[in-house]
Amino acid sequence: MRPEPTRSPLVGALDFRDLGGLPTEDGRRLRPGVLVRSDTLQALTAADVDFLVTSLRLELIVDLRAGPEAVGEGRGPMADTGVCYLNAPLRDLSPADGVPPDEQALRFSLDHLAAPASPLPTVVRVLCALAGRPVLVHCAAGKDRTGLMIALLLRLIGVRDEQIVADYLRTAVHMDRIVARFLGWPRYREHIARVPPQVYQAQEQTIVGLLAGLDREHGGAAGWAASRGITEDELAALRAGLTEPA
Repeated sequence: MRPEPTRSPLVGALDFRDLGGLPTEDGRRLRPGVLVRSDTLQALTAADVDFLVTSLRLELIVDLRAGPEAVGEGRGPMADTGVCYLNAPLRDLSPADGVPPDEQALRFSLDHLAAPASPLPTVVRVLCALAGRPVLVHCAAGKDRTGLMIALLLRLIGVRDEQIVADYLRTAVHMDRIVARFLGWPRYREHIARVPPQVYQAQEQTIVGLLAGLDREHGGAAGWAASRGITEDELAALRAGLTEPA
């Protein structure tokens, strides 16, 4: 059964949600208002900006779009605010020869996890340092690059796998509207034409396969972090800042 869609407080972001309340294996829960995820922010309204700045008191935006993509599409009206901005460029998904259409999103995420020069460790370190301060993570659709980053963070703080899967699948209910909007933006319209349609679907097998691959190929999220030089003290700070007693 698909999770019920979450109602976004924003008009210009279709897949925005606060991850607060997700339970961890040790009986804690993610604090509300400290880690939020979204699709692109380039079409936010003035009221959306006011919500992020005044109500959420956002302190950092982590933009996972590739460099030319982020520059070409733009930051939208958040660029006119005092909110700090970090571009941690993850390449977008290109058609992969020999990979079945249903597996291309999964292969994309596993390749990013394994890449030695990936910005993922840098993002984790930044969020360890800022843990407990309001941070928003986004890409274009909020599905693959954001899904990978959020799944990794949630695993690192001990959120249960079934909750990580359910959160990822909440994006599925928004994908038709996201695709419809992308068809009006040349860069994404061209990308939609180049990749299999499954790439623009949030499929359960993708997130389940990502979590399994994280365990199989990296010894879990903690093993991946250790292999990238992220210390246990940094991870302890991340857990302490992002979670609270249930």
